[in-house]
Amino acid sequence: MLGALMRKIVNLSLEMLKVIYDLVEKLSGEAGQEWLAELKKFLRKENCWTGVIENTAQQAKNIFHLMVGGNRTTEEMVKAGKYDWSNGDITSKNFPMRPRPAGKRIIELIELDHGPTSEEVLAEAERLGLERPVYEDALFFGEQFPEKQRERPIVFLHEPWQSPGGGLRVLVLDSISVERGLSLRWFGHRWDRYCMFAFVRK
Repeated sequence: MLGALMRKIVNLSLEMLKVIYDLVEKLSGEAGQEWLAELKKFLRKENCWTGVIENTAQQAKNIFHLMVGGNRTTEEMVKAGKYDWSNGDITSKNFPMRPRPAGKRIIELIELDHGPTSEEVLAEAERLGLERPVYEDALFFGEQFPEKQRERPIVFLHEPWQSPGGGLRVLVLDSISVERGLSLRWFGHRWDRYCMFAFVRK
């Protein structure tokens, strides 16, 4: 079979060879089985590619290019977010803005099909090859993409802050009705099904 395939390939045009190479790359990649299933449908003249297209569109919808850096304080960042309310513990004392060079971070929002624990979400992010965010990411995201949190709460599972009472808490971009808020929620509690979780692409 391989010999017969090679005899056919050598007679193809360069344009066709580029397409075949691209297809082989997709079939041998992480989503190879998905592409193989859709290709079989195509060869049978069945409706195909819709699942791949929908998944790609949904993933693109939940990817954000975040510009970071600068020397603003936490209080200045909270003010720049123009929230209708914010937790009073989100201050420079508890969440100091750490120095970092100006640049871009790619934030990806993920969701699970149930109400997960923080550990379950972190395990899923690791499986997807994503890095844990830092709390500064939440402040930059809230400023640069203010409307996204109106859809669903966005949880940033950074290294949690220990409150004076001993509980571990993380920043959440929240909303109630038409208002936007910057909250602190308990890291150890189970999250609602409708939450989304922000992580960083490597």
